[in-house]
Amino acid sequence: MSSLIVSRFGGNAAVSSLEVRKAAEIVKANPDRRYVIVSAPGADHDKLGITDLLYVCHSQRSSSENYDSILEKIYERYSEIVSGLGIKFNIDAELLELKQDIETGKTLDYIGSRGEYIMAKIFADYLDWPFVDAKDILFFGKDGEPDRERTFSTASKILQGFERAVIPSFYGTSYDGSIKTFPRGDCDTAGALVACSVKADLFEKWSETAKIYSADPSVVPDAELVRNITYGEVLELNYIGMDIVTDSVVFMLSDMGIPMMISSINNADDEGMNVSPVLPENSMRDVAVCVAGRKGFNVINIRKYGLNRIYDFGQKLFGLFAKHRIACQHYLSGIHQMSVVLKAPMFELRRDEIISDIKREIHPDSVTVERGLSLIAVVGEGMGTVKGIFSKILTALSLASIKVKMIDQGSDRLNIILGVSDNDYANAVKALYKAVVLNEVII
Repeated sequence: MSSLIVSRFGGNAAVSSLEVRKAAEIVKANPDRRYVIVSAPGADHDKLGITDLLYVCHSQRSSSENYDSILEKIYERYSEIVSGLGIKFNIDAELLELKQDIETGKTLDYIGSRGEYIMAKIFADYLDWPFVDAKDILFFGKDGEPDRERTFSTASKILQGFERAVIPSFYGTSYDGSIKTFPRGDCDTAGALVACSVKADLFEKWSETAKIYSADPSVVPDAELVRNITYGEVLELNYIGMDIVTDSVVFMLSDMGIPMMISSINNADDEGMNVSPVLPENSMRDVAVCVAGRKGFNVINIRKYGLNRIYDFGQKLFGLFAKHRIACQHYLSGIHQMSVVLKAPMFELRRDEIISDIKREIHPDSVTVERGLSLIAVVGEGMGTVKGIFSKILTALSLASIKVKMIDQGSDRLNIILGVSDNDYANAVKALYKAVVLNEVII
């Protein structure tokens, strides 16, 4: 029985004709791949990506500077791709139209979107597939966020008329009819919107590398590859900084029950990593999928007697952080003290101002700052169901002579977050990997 697959290729799959051919071979290898979403050619060694070059063109035109040399670089990149593919695509006409768009003052979003627009047309020509413009099927609401309802409704109707199609990523149509782009680097959302619109059986993300390890390989060289992971686990790993796929894409695909496969364009025969709402029955997993962490946090400790009885304490404190545009990574609260974990660079830039504001607005008994904290997350679907997991974690760290400064379990019970000294980070990751990923017996 055939399936319907939506495949998304990033800018690395379009840097040259060789990479485009590679992507095309992947598409043609499986007839179930019916809708392909492509990006503009990305950066290639010392060459800027096409989108960056387009932004430079727009900037120089706005400043009445000559941008012909930048257009020439764009022309050379696309010409190499067209020539290397051996197709009769009229790149001259596309670049002439692009220059006219720049000269007539088209918006930055419009000009920035032309990289994907042209690349998708080239890819469609090479595959001999229809081209469907993203502006006709992807929409944004007044809040600037994707309008899922309108997109799902329109895209499903339009794409029903195409058995196969190539679609540009990165842009769609705003509520006022103008071209609007997604945030830079976010090509997954366009692909996920298409996948949900056509009720795909699978959404594929093809990237330069698809290897996700169950621990930092620089700390644990023999860390296992992650082959199966749930959307919930991805969200937890995103929180700790792994950025596997954007949270909005996770929520969208998870809500629709569509699994995702993250694969490497450089090794198409590799099985890749399967991301799904629930773990497959044949998944070989004991407790945790990954031990992930980041170094370099600060902890600000605010002590005030009876703060648990001050109804607006949290509102005032987090309001101050919001005022200084400081994101709180984590916090723990007791009867008389609240400890907030912050990214060190951003906090240190405004350290004196923030502490001064806290003293003025909250009148604490004391404010202290600890530096050099690492956050380590032990993530896995079994974290909330396996008996003795806390004991095993703490025993492993104790035997490694590591002091735990903070410990907390998420409300969804998918992770346990630990705070240790930066100096203990590597040893803590090693100890936790052996205990909860390899599930070694601790004596």
